[in-house]
Amino acid sequence: MKMKHADTEKWAQIPLTRLNAVRTIVVLLMAIGYASTMSPHSGTHEVLRHLGYDPSWFSLQILFCLSGYLAVRSLTRHGSSLRYLTSRALRNGPLLIAYTLAAITVIYPIFCKTDATLAQEVVKLSKYFFLTVLCIDPGARLPGLLDDAKYMCLIQGAIWTFRWGAIAHIAMALGWRLNILKSKHVLLSLAIFSTLFYAVAGYFAAKNGLEAIFPAFAGIRLGYAFLAGAALYGWQDKLPQTGIGKTILLASFLSCAAVQYVFLPWTPGIEIAGTLFWTYLAIVIIQTPMRITAWMNNWPNIVLGLYLGNWPVSQTLIVLYPDLYGWPLIGVSILVTTLIAILAHGAISGHINRWAARALRRKVPI
Repeated sequence: MKMKHADTEKWAQIPLTRLNAVRTIVVLLMAIGYASTMSPHSGTHEVLRHLGYDPSWFSLQILFCLSGYLAVRSLTRHGSSLRYLTSRALRNGPLLIAYTLAAITVIYPIFCKTDATLAQEVVKLSKYFFLTVLCIDPGARLPGLLDDAKYMCLIQGAIWTFRWGAIAHIAMALGWRLNILKSKHVLLSLAIFSTLFYAVAGYFAAKNGLEAIFPAFAGIRLGYAFLAGAALYGWQDKLPQTGIGKTILLASFLSCAAVQYVFLPWTPGIEIAGTLFWTYLAIVIIQTPMRITAWMNNWPNIVLGLYLGNWPVSQTLIVLYPDLYGWPLIGVSILVTTLIAILAHGAISGHINRWAARALRRKVPI
């Protein structure tokens, strides 16, 4: 059964004036978590850790949930899988290229330690560039740079998720083109299956130390979140529409996570319930006009710049100031990353986002 037009069209037309603010806050929480453990003087757990999980993990899954939600919304609005993928590439590609070029043409030459010849360096950096911008192996290690760092040779360590994001978007576009994922029942079934699969596989993987052995496990961990967000969009009319109903559902997710964490043996159910709580809270804030959230209206879209910049900025600050760690490092890193993201938005992504949005509204080829 396909999603009824009336079920989804009204949600597609709601202006998401608080979307950029919510995603910015989520990425900043992720960046805070990353920066808190990057210095050799830092501990192993991130600040703001709760329910037994670092904020970066919750943030990543929230972002993938929102990404799945927005994917179905976008496809519902203009209906073309090709246009959808083109739009994603146009919005993300130029900034990814710019930040990667900065890493290999500015940061690497300044801080690298290598005995390789110029030709060898060119080959290595070219390979790194193409593997990164094509999302084949984003966030790969770059030997010769930060060899002695706590996170060795990682200058763009935060963007490893881009590979799984690209796979998720391509799969969504193909499924939509083949009329498979236009069914909200199929989306719900896939979301339930992937969540249960991750819960079972995650439990046994963690108990047997297999997570590091199977890199694809990270894709399973993010894939269930993407599908959960996609299903959430298709079934919005069945979710609570009143403030009391939304509060009860939020309390149910949070209670489920908290009860498992406090009273029961560990399972991935804690992570899943916690992710659903934070994601649904984000959706409620985005969709529900409230005076208390008016300050979140119409923020500039610097989300991608923050995502791309937080890791290299923190790593560079640690190299320059080895004794900088904890909240001072977090504060300086967030400030510098935000400034760079604002400048990148004004110079690059802002123009591209506006052009892509106009092209989609006119329904012309892009």
